[in-house]
Amino acid sequence: MSRREKGTGGMAALWMQRWCIVLAGFFLSVMIPYMSTLLWSGQVAVRNGELSYSGDLVVAEGKEMDAENFLILVLARQIDGSAPPGAKEAQAVAARTNLYKTMEEAQCNQADDLGIEYDSLSEMKNRWGEEFSQIYQSYEDAVSATAGEVLTCDGQLIDALFHKASAGNTRTMGEEYPWLVSVESDDQLCDGYLTVTDFSPEKFAEAVNAVDGARQVSAEEIAGKIQIINRADGAYVTAVQVDQQIFSGEEMAAALQLNSTAFSFEADSERVRVICTGIGHGWGLSQTGAARMAEEGKSRQEILGYYYPGTEVTEKY
Repeated sequence: MSRREKGTGGMAALWMQRWCIVLAGFFLSVMIPYMSTLLWSGQVAVRNGELSYSGDLVVAEGKEMDAENFLILVLARQIDGSAPPGAKEAQAVAARTNLYKTMEEAQCNQADDLGIEYDSLSEMKNRWGEEFSQIYQSYEDAVSATAGEVLTCDGQLIDALFHKASAGNTRTMGEEYPWLVSVESDDQLCDGYLTVTDFSPEKFAEAVNAVDGARQVSAEEIAGKIQIINRADGAYVTAVQVDQQIFSGEEMAAALQLNSTAFSFEADSERVRVICTGIGHGWGLSQTGAARMAEEGKSRQEILGYYYPGTEVTEKY
């Protein structure tokens, strides 16, 4: 082959290489935004441990984000970062269920209007410091592992209530909520499970009188005027009489700033002692119990089935 023929062949190869680079660049410039749009809109679901996208948007802090991304922020507010993966996954299913049920009922996707509490990234970074990336990843893993999973009863999304720690068992809500029934839950190892608070007769009366201006009690000889007149599911107070006034368990717990409605009194002329067990309202999933079950090797499906009996885990998308 002559030198001229070699030169011509080299030029042809060089032009072919340049065209390949141009075509590759064009393909990437078109396909990358396209694939990004598909991922954001939910038409492509990323599996194998990566976050999936639902295509349902939530507006939080003035920004639109996919519901799955938003759930990470919700989980950060709802459950402690030290919770085992199985407990986080169970909480993620409950959180997703509540999010979709609330959005469907309100016909709205504005987080603040929905009343859904969540942590911003800046709040998470301030709280966790150097551990931010690791803890954030644990929440993302829980959302990813449960992609699209929600709880239903008779084909309808449930109110997936939850609390920090029950007072030995969870509570029954009523016939309209067949999945909210009392089950045993040994949560005594939870920090803050047991609290004991002493009030002077005057401070106790002051706190109770702040509930309602029409229901006033006297601090005089108050030790003999306090009586729990009804409980539900064992420990949870539903009605208290002080002097001649009746208060609900929720009203009394709020007035005395108690962790739950599972409380009792020990009173004398010097002080009113209030002994309280559990943290939260007591309905539905106990996060402490869920953590214990997860540490025992129970799956999220087993945890959810225990605390929400009669429900099914179904796919939302």
